[in-house]
Amino acid sequence: MTKLGRAYLLAIAFLLAATVTAAAAEWRFPGEFEKQERVYLGWLSKEYVKGYQTDTVLLEIAKNLAPYTKITVCVPEERHLKHVQSLLKKNKLPMDKISFQTIPFTMLYWRDFGPIFTTDKQGNKSIADFSFNCWGYFPQSDTQSRIMERVDRDIAKVRNIPSRMTRLVSEGGDRELNGKGTLLVTEACEFQRNPNLSRADIEVELKEMLGVTNIIWLKKGTVDDDAYNVSTLPGPDGKGVAYRSAAANNHIDEYCRFVSPDTILLAEVSEEEAAQGPVEAENRRRMEENYRILKKAVDQDGKPFKIIRIPMPETLYFEVTPQDEAYYGLVSFPRFSDGTAFPVGQSVQVVPAQSYCNFLISNGVVLAQKYWHEGLPEKVKERDAEALEVLKKAFPNRKVVTINTLGINFGGGGIHCSTQQEPYTGK
Repeated sequence: MTKLGRAYLLAIAFLLAATVTAAAAEWRFPGEFEKQERVYLGWLSKEYVKGYQTDTVLLEIAKNLAPYTKITVCVPEERHLKHVQSLLKKNKLPMDKISFQTIPFTMLYWRDFGPIFTTDKQGNKSIADFSFNCWGYFPQSDTQSRIMERVDRDIAKVRNIPSRMTRLVSEGGDRELNGKGTLLVTEACEFQRNPNLSRADIEVELKEMLGVTNIIWLKKGTVDDDAYNVSTLPGPDGKGVAYRSAAANNHIDEYCRFVSPDTILLAEVSEEEAAQGPVEAENRRRMEENYRILKKAVDQDGKPFKIIRIPMPETLYFEVTPQDEAYYGLVSFPRFSDGTAFPVGQSVQVVPAQSYCNFLISNGVVLAQKYWHEGLPEKVKERDAEALEVLKKAFPNRKVVTINTLGINFGGGGIHCSTQQEPYTGK
C-alpha cells in the first residue's frame, strides 16, 4: 500500500472514531450562566440604516466583555479581519484576550448558525450540528443557507472537536436551556422550520443533541419578531404602515430567558400598554398565554419555576430609503403573505428588532440592550431604566452593562444573537 493510501485510511479511521466517540457519550448544553471559556462574536461591518453602524455596537460588546472572558472575533474574509483588528487596537482593547477566526458567512447572528458547544461528564466537548435555512426564509439548498450551515462543522475541524449532525432545522436563538435537563422552545418557530415533522419527531432530536429530558413549548414570540415578509405593522401613531426591518421569525431569546436553573425571565405588556394599539394588544395576548404555560410547567425534577417579568421596549420607527441596506431584504419580497405590495422605490418606516431579553450572560457580567439616544422621547429612556432595574435584581452577582444596540437590531437580532458562548470544562 502506498503512503498516500495509508494516510487516507488513517484519516477515515480517525473520523469514524471521533463520530463513534461523540455518539456514544452523553452530551449536554450547559446553562449560559455557567462558567465560560470564551465567547464567539460574529462581526460584520455594516450600516443597515444610515447613521447606525454595526462596528459601534460590536466594539462596545467586545470592550465590555473582554475583562471577563476570552473572545474569538469571527470575520468573513482577510480584508475585514485587518479592519476589525485595526479598530480594536485603536480603541486599546486587550489583544491578548482576543483571537480571530476567518470563515465565510453573510449574516451577523452567530448564535443561530455558529458552533453549539456541548460537554460530557469527563469535560470533553462536541459541537451539535443543526441544519439551517436562513431563519425559514430560504430553502436549505439556497447559497446563503449552505454557506452558513457548514460554519459549525468548520469550527469543529479548526478546534479538533467532534461534531454530531442532525437534519433538524433549528437555530440557537430559539433554544433556552437551564443546563439541568430543561429546554424552552417556541412552537411557531420550530414547526415553521420543520413543517414535515411532528412534535415528537422534533423532541427526539433536541433531546439527543442537547442532553435534555424536559421540553416546554411556548406558543409565539413577539409581533415585531414575526417573519418580516408576512405582514405590515401599524405606522407611527397608528397612521399608515410600517415594516419590520428584519426578524428572526419567532425566536425565544427575544422574549423569554433562563437566568438560573430555576428562574425564567418573561417579557410583559401591561393592560395600559395593550390599550395603546393592536400590536401591543397582541403582544400582551401572546405573552400572557406563554405565562400561563410557564406557571403550569415544571422543571426536570418536577419543581415549578420562579418567573420574573420584564417590560418590552417602546416601539421605535425609522425611515429607510432605497439606499439603505435594510431596504434590500424588504424589496426582495415585492408581495407579502398578507397580500401587501411593497412600495418599491419609495422610502418606508421600519421597526427594528428590539428586546430587553436579548442579553448575553457571561463570567461576572450581563451585556444588555438599551435604545434611548438624544432626540428620542423620554419615555424610551424611562423604559430602558425600568428594564435595567429588573435585570440587576435578576443578576445580583453580575455586573449589568447596557449597550445601545440599534445598529445591529436593524439586521434582525441583538447582542445574544451575535454571540455564542463556549463552556469552560478545565480541559
